[in-house]
Amino acid sequence: MTGTRAPGSPPPPSWREACATFAEQHGGDEVLPTLSAFSRGERSTGGQSFAELRTQAQQDQAPAIRATLTGEVDAAQAAMFARRRTDLGRLLAGLDGPAARILEVGLWQRVDQVLTGPAPRALRVRAVVDFYLSQAALLRPGATDGPDVNGLIGDLEWRAVARGVAHARLEGPSWRGPVHVNLLRLRGVRLEAHDTRGIPDFATWSQTQGAAAAFSGGFFLYSEPDITPPSRRGDPVNLLVSQGRVQSPPLYPRSALVQRADGTVSIEVIGLENATIGAADGASWRPVARTPGPGEVRAWTRVHGRVAPPWSGDTLAVVGTQAWPTSSREVPLHGVLLDLPPGAAGAAGTVGWTLDEPVTTGLSGGPRLLGRIDTLELEAEGFAGSAPPITFSQDETFDQNLLPRLGVGLHPDGCVIVAAIDGRNVDRAVGMTLRQTGELLAALGCTEALNLDGGSSKRMVVGGEVVDLPSTEVVAGATGAARVRPVHTGVLVFEDG
Repeated sequence: MTGTRAPGSPPPPSWREACATFAEQHGGDEVLPTLSAFSRGERSTGGQSFAELRTQAQQDQAPAIRATLTGEVDAAQAAMFARRRTDLGRLLAGLDGPAARILEVGLWQRVDQVLTGPAPRALRVRAVVDFYLSQAALLRPGATDGPDVNGLIGDLEWRAVARGVAHARLEGPSWRGPVHVNLLRLRGVRLEAHDTRGIPDFATWSQTQGAAAAFSGGFFLYSEPDITPPSRRGDPVNLLVSQGRVQSPPLYPRSALVQRADGTVSIEVIGLENATIGAADGASWRPVARTPGPGEVRAWTRVHGRVAPPWSGDTLAVVGTQAWPTSSREVPLHGVLLDLPPGAAGAAGTVGWTLDEPVTTGLSGGPRLLGRIDTLELEAEGFAGSAPPITFSQDETFDQNLLPRLGVGLHPDGCVIVAAIDGRNVDRAVGMTLRQTGELLAALGCTEALNLDGGSSKRMVVGGEVVDLPSTEVVAGATGAARVRPVHTGVLVFEDG
C-alpha cells in the first residue's frame, strides 16, 4: 500500500512497473508495450502491488463513465461507451493467462486516468476501450492460428453481381486474428456520393435507387466536443461532391475518391487551394494556407489551431455554405476564417464552392494507404490539432488499433477494389490497423489506396442486402446485441457507367 516515503528513498514503483515485475515472474511480457499507449496525462502514482492493482481493476467503471461523459456527449453515447467497457471487462475476465491480467490492470488505469483528467474525455475513453479490445481479442485461444492474408486471398471466389460489379468475401483465421472482409471489384461503373442523413435504411434506399451495390463514405462530425451552429452533429467532414455539386468543401488537403465526367476514377489530394468560394453578390475568394498571391486570401482552419493570429482587415467566417463577417479569431470547428482587406467582408450570406477541376463524384477520406511517399502521414493530410475527426487527429495508439475499416484501392488494370473490414467481433473479426488495411489492398493488386470512415459507420451493401457485420457494440459471446449506426454519407454503384 502507499504510504509516507522517507526523504531520499526511491519512489514507489508505478503501476506499469508493477505490471513489468509481474510479467517477469509469470509471463505476459508481449502485451507490455501496449501499456505505453494513452500515456498523455499519466499520473506518477505508485506503491501498489500487482495483486492490489488487479483487485482495483475488477471494479465496475461503467457508472463513472456514464456520469462523467453525460453532458459532454449525449446520454446515448455515454451509455454506449460504458457498455463497451463492461463487455471488454467480461471478455478479459474470461481469458486465462498473465497477459489478460496485465491488460485488465492497464485498461482500468487508463480509463480512470481519462475520467479523472481534464475534459474533453469522451473520445479518449472510447479510444482506450477500442484499443484494449483489439489487444484482448488476440489473446483468445487459437485467435492467431492461421495463415497470412495472402494465404486467405488464394481461396478468394468472386461472384458477379451486375455488369462491372463483383463481390467476394475473405474470411477465416489468420496469424493476425480472425478476418471477415467483404470486397467489391468494380469496372466501368458509375459512382454517386450522397449525404444520406435522414435515410433510416441505407440498404433498402440503395436498392430503390437502382444501385447494384453501395458502401459507406467519409468522415462526419460525431463526438467533437464543440459542435456549434451552424455546424451540426453528422455533418460531412471535408469534400463531398454529389452529382457535380459541392455539398461539403475541401477544408483540409486530404485524399479523396474522385470520378470525372468521362468515368475515370482516381485518388487525389483535394484541399482549400483547389477551390474557390463565391458569394451571391458576385464576390469570390481563392483561399490558400500560405502567403496569398493575386486574387487569393489567407485562410485559417483547425489544422492551424483553434485561434488565428491577429488581423487588421476584415474577417469572413465560412462554414459549409454559410458566411458571415466576424471580429472573432476563433476558427470554426469545421469551417474557415478568411482574412480580407478592410471593408471587403460584406454582410452575412450564402456562398457556393467550386473546384478548379470539376468532378461528378468526390468523397474525401484519408489518410492515403498506398501510392505516395507520404503514405500514412496523417499531418500531411490535415489530421492534426483539433481538425475533425479528432479520433484521427489526436490518435494516441500510433496505428496499433485493430478496428473496422473501409478502404478503397485502384488496380493497374482499371478496377476499383473496395474492402469493408469488420472488427470489434472477437469470434469472427478483430479488425485491422491502417497499415494492415493498405497491406490487404496491396495483396489484392492495388497500387493506390485510401482510407474511408470505418468503425460503427462502415457498411457494404450488395443487391440491397447488408453483407458486412456492422455494430456499435463489442461482439464477444453473449454480449453482442446488434445496434447499428445510420450511414451519414454513402456511395452508390451503378452498372451503367
